[in-house]
Amino acid sequence: MLNLNKYASKFNRNNSGSERLDEENVITTDESVVEFVTENSLYDAIPEPVPANKVLPNWYKNLEGKLDKGLNNSTVKRCAPFMEALTAGWIIPLAAEVEVNIDENEMELNWNFNREVIGKHDIEQVGGKNFPVEKPIIKFHNYWAIKVPKGYSVLFTQPLNRIEQRFKVFSGVVDCDRYFNYINFPSLWLDMDIDTVVLEAGTPIIQAIPFKRDAMITDARSKPFSDEEAVAFEREKTRLASIESNYRNETWVPKDGTRMLVDE
Repeated sequence: MLNLNKYASKFNRNNSGSERLDEENVITTDESVVEFVTENSLYDAIPEPVPANKVLPNWYKNLEGKLDKGLNNSTVKRCAPFMEALTAGWIIPLAAEVEVNIDENEMELNWNFNREVIGKHDIEQVGGKNFPVEKPIIKFHNYWAIKVPKGYSVLFTQPLNRIEQRFKVFSGVVDCDRYFNYINFPSLWLDMDIDTVVLEAGTPIIQAIPFKRDAMITDARSKPFSDEEAVAFEREKTRLASIESNYRNETWVPKDGTRMLVDE
């Protein structure tokens, strides 16, 4: 199981982001800097958030770019859209190890850490019998406050394209430039067939992806192809069919913070 402890010191010892108190009395950072902040007693004692592109799942790292020689043998390792979702933003890890025991559909949680690590929610908070599945609702406690530039929010979601069969984190968006506090993550515990499992400290829990609020597009319309669009659509299909990985090699625009992993 992937553990983030060993990556933290390498990628998170940059204290260059200067903090300021804006006109709404909320701490933010300078443009293009995200800071994860915790109490002095916890700093260097709990796993730190790390860039998502530095902690890839083993199945993905070990995957070859192609199944065989020739055409039409590419794997998802060569898929730019998959890679960009996988590597966007930061991964926030579990603060401490937790033992999970399941006995007759009852969940018991144990840890030695001196803070709450996983809490429980009443099923009524998500609709009770109207909720689609009968699984325990839990809450992962996070001990990193997040500072972003003014005008930025953060999407918190289950780590994208990472297969986690034990739990499912609910997604949420927080205006972190106006909210400086710990953010916890309600989740659904999925695996009720285990007797005992230990979630290791450093287990990837959440993916945090900052975005600028005023860059969001809020209007849309539906319509049939125009003549010009029909030609462009057919041209793109032809390009994709004429050269393998045409989108990856010719169309895709690399973004800061993500990377292609296979060159061949």
